Amino acid sequence: MIDLKLLQEYLICPCCHRSELSWKVDTSELKCESCGAQYPITHGRPVLLRPDNAVFCQDDYRYAGLPATEVSVGWGRFIPAPSVNLANGRLLARMRQLLSELPVAKVMVVGGGCQRQWLDERLGASDTVRVVYSDIDVRSDIDLFCDGHDLPFVEGSFDAVITTAVLEHVLYPERVAAEIYRVLKMGGLLYSELPFMQQVHEGAYDFTRYTLSGHRRLLNGFSEIESGMVAGPGTALVWAIENFVLAFVARSTFRKMAKALVRIGFAWLKHFDRLLVNRPEAMDGASCTYFLGRKIEGGIPDTEIIARYVGAKHLRHA
Repeated sequence: MIDLKLLQEYLICPCCHRSELSWKVDTSELKCESCGAQYPITHGRPVLLRPDNAVFCQDDYRYAGLPATEVSVGWGRFIPAPSVNLANGRLLARMRQLLSELPVAKVMVVGGGCQRQWLDERLGASDTVRVVYSDIDVRSDIDLFCDGHDLPFVEGSFDAVITTAVLEHVLYPERVAAEIYRVLKMGGLLYSELPFMQQVHEGAYDFTRYTLSGHRRLLNGFSEIESGMVAGPGTALVWAIENFVLAFVARSTFRKMAKALVRIGFAWLKHFDRLLVNRPEAMDGASCTYFLGRKIEGGIPDTEIIARYVGAKHLRHA
């Protein structure tokens, strides 16, 4: 976990965005000297949520336990995942190479969950690559709790931002995208993954899906380095079969059993995505897409985004 004193130099109040936060060591709180808002610290992790946040309450985090870790136990380790990821290994390696050109690179992960171990390894986290993990989930292995709609960082704080399978779970994706844009330095890097053909996987906190063009439009404040398919129609088919079966099952125990049986029986279908990854026809049925870009002044015109559509069905409406 990153040292709070290192974090403090680029933290601001998510309420007023006007003041650096002072650390009240005796009370384990951060306080805004401008508007007076106070933010608790739990197990060394600041809870930087606006006091008027209607969805996530500070008090729910005050006595949060230590973060969970994603360790597969029991029979779970033998159940195959429903999806492939054809992008992040290569794209994160590319990001690491680009960041290596900087004396010290600061990276923020929005929606870090329990990704710290493998992301640190991919990014080469060190004194010269400082990675800050944030999330709203009380079980996350992160450095601070915050809401992506109000990122508590000084404008232009980071050289790169990573957000994977997060923007579909926020109420206002455009606002979160704008916040990511704000906290990045000009020319800073963004790597994003977003689902398209996937069923609900986060219960009540699952709101939006994006085509590749929609993903690109959401992030039109960034010039494109590369975009494409994370997982394709094979993965989408596994998701569909799994959720078709689950539609007939109500009890939690039986749902877990049904999910395991479907994945054991049909997860092999996801490997067709390795054959389809470069086929435009497959992009229209992609399970998930990615975008790697750089922050620019202004934005990419909508006409250019439409013109760069990747898929099988090229239409003209005018």
